[in-house]
Amino acid sequence: MAETGNGGRERAYEALRDSEELHRATLSSISDAVFMANDAGEFTYVCPNVDVIFGFSPDEVRARGTLGAFLGDRLFDPSELDARGEIQNVEREVTTRDGTQRTILICLKRVSIRGGTVLCTCRDVTALRQAEKQLALAQLELAHAGRLALVGELTASIVHEIQQPLMAISANAEVATRHVERLSNGARVELGEILADIQEASASASEIIQRLRSLARKRPTERQSVDVNELILGVARLVTADAMRRRVNLRVDTGTSMPKLVVDRVSLQHVLLNLVMNAMEAIEKMPGPREVKLQSRGTRDGIEVTVHDNGPGVPAELLPRIFEPFVTTKTDGIGLGLSIARTIVEAHRGRITASNSGGASFVILLPAA
Repeated sequence: MAETGNGGRERAYEALRDSEELHRATLSSISDAVFMANDAGEFTYVCPNVDVIFGFSPDEVRARGTLGAFLGDRLFDPSELDARGEIQNVEREVTTRDGTQRTILICLKRVSIRGGTVLCTCRDVTALRQAEKQLALAQLELAHAGRLALVGELTASIVHEIQQPLMAISANAEVATRHVERLSNGARVELGEILADIQEASASASEIIQRLRSLARKRPTERQSVDVNELILGVARLVTADAMRRRVNLRVDTGTSMPKLVVDRVSLQHVLLNLVMNAMEAIEKMPGPREVKLQSRGTRDGIEVTVHDNGPGVPAELLPRIFEPFVTTKTDGIGLGLSIARTIVEAHRGRITASNSGGASFVILLPAA
């Protein structure tokens, strides 16, 4: 019977050793850090893999003395822990041994193990919190994009409303021109010039509205042979009034003997308009002369179009990523314009690049038809 009793105890001890070994192996392999402390907060146990999160060895952690000294004061209320038995989701910002800031999610539990009364587990949630912030930012930017789309729809509606009175102005000016013939010579000449100005201005306004409508309209891609110089001049006319308001000198330098391009006119116009507007916004508040140059020239394989401003240029840290989505130099921008521009250019088998040289330069290379 004695032998049987001794054998049973040995098996029990062996099972206990196996269990402790399993626990040690588990604690040393998990990514969470586990501590135990007594009522005074003094460490009674530090897991061997504490360096995974904090970079400190177990001995270095013990040298800190208490949980509060290591993870921050007022980590928990002892009376609350007594009442609830467990406190979850305590979040702290800690500094690791190499100076890195990490966000730690802490869970505390009331226990009674070899002098330890508080079990503390720490999980590194730094990547999770950063992902949540990026998701929140993306949601904010998408909401902004939705508002911009609504503004675009409202603009299309307003454009339609404006076009009606413009047509009436043009028609009335034409009728008035015919009645002018009955007036005296002096009055006829003066009034005729006024009416001619009215007709010219209404025609110009109507042309701008047609361009805005073509940009706002949802339409399939239509590739056709396009004179790039004509397209550039059209964009320049579209932004002339805005350039004057911003006191920006808009220069156009078109090359000669340029090959035709087979492109979607509206899409390419959208790209150029975006680049010119960005350039003007970048220098609008700059002291001194402000200049945006829109230039085209023929190359061996196609056409090169450059939009250059004399501003401060693109920040060096953003330049390699300037065409990525949600990368922007504007405080109120969403960073989609240049990403869309690159997509359009590459869909035409072209290439768009950015550089700094006395300001920001954006160069579009498009193959000839």
